[in-house]
Amino acid sequence: MTGAGMALTGNRQLGNYELLRLLAHGGMADIFLARRRGAPASERPVAVKLLRDPDPESCAMFLDEARLVAMLDHPNIAQVLEIGAASGSHYLAMEYVHGADLRAVLAAAQRAERAVPLETAIAIVSAAAAGLDHAHRRCGPDGAPLCLVHRDVSLSNIMAGYDGAVKVVDFGIASTTIASVHTSPGMVRGKASYMSPEQCLGELVDQRADVFGLGVVLYELTTGERCFAGATDFDRMLAVVRGDYRTPSRVVAGYPHVLEEIVHTALAVSPIRRFRSTQAMARALEHVAVEQGWVGGPGAIARLMRRLFASYGDSPERFGEPTAPAEPALSLFGDAPVTEQEPIVAGPAPVAPSGPPRRFARASAGGDDDVPTRGRGRLRRPAWLAG
Repeated sequence: MTGAGMALTGNRQLGNYELLRLLAHGGMADIFLARRRGAPASERPVAVKLLRDPDPESCAMFLDEARLVAMLDHPNIAQVLEIGAASGSHYLAMEYVHGADLRAVLAAAQRAERAVPLETAIAIVSAAAAGLDHAHRRCGPDGAPLCLVHRDVSLSNIMAGYDGAVKVVDFGIASTTIASVHTSPGMVRGKASYMSPEQCLGELVDQRADVFGLGVVLYELTTGERCFAGATDFDRMLAVVRGDYRTPSRVVAGYPHVLEEIVHTALAVSPIRRFRSTQAMARALEHVAVEQGWVGGPGAIARLMRRLFASYGDSPERFGEPTAPAEPALSLFGDAPVTEQEPIVAGPAPVAPSGPPRRFARASAGGDDDVPTRGRGRLRRPAWLAG
């Protein structure tokens, strides 16, 4: 987990850990780089997620996330090491990913005036898909399916390590059968540009909502352009519900046709037209890589990270030092996805000014199913793409 290296203020001790610096500032919690108290300098640091708001609902959601992630055991999901409380505050000690989230990766690529290689983007998305598939299939201690849906798959919640590892993080708003806090019907939680249409509409979601979010990530990594743009959360959600995005080949010359088909399938407005699982999406991506003769995997990711973050890749001694804030991202692609950090939308689905047939939860939303949408050209789908 990476951040701007902001200075830590206040008490540096928390339970069994010494907090070194702030990595990220979230809606409910802050994430710190930390070391176990009394640990030798050679021991790897950890990431400590500290709940900032102690209200009952926030505490319940935080503990739900802790219990849930503790049940997951996959190399592409950041692992929970300890759940604790100290000085009246709940915290979660997790595996520290020495690297950057995909939002930072894309920003660094734009500053360097280079694109993320397609084979590397496929390797990253395939690894994240494997982690999500594990989460989707996981059962509880009683053997009953957890029915887990991440609901917040986005650039900022997938980490790439300098060693080529890929980790899905932040299950804070995941829906699952073991959750003690449930989203009320007609309410939405998630980032507006990454939520699936059914999520925007306040409807029930399943693992295909995460397929959609992963499709947005794939689109943005491979084009450098925001998939669903808009000035407000409502505008972005409306673009999602309409399937209104530019076809990748209109953004990037020579974009492979078969890869574009995968993007279209993952971003289908109707869940039944998407891949049935993230595993099916990963298989389709693997087919493209083989067909194109691309060599991906952790090695390709590590090479990209070394090129983009040369001064950080092999510098464990920097773990405890504040780092200079990153330069502002230079957008080479117009409305690039790295130009802003989208907040979590939590509340009733927004009300549109007019009410055609397609409806948001509790309110009507502008949309016209008869109007051709951009980026949804009818393509002949090979058999393997149906997943």
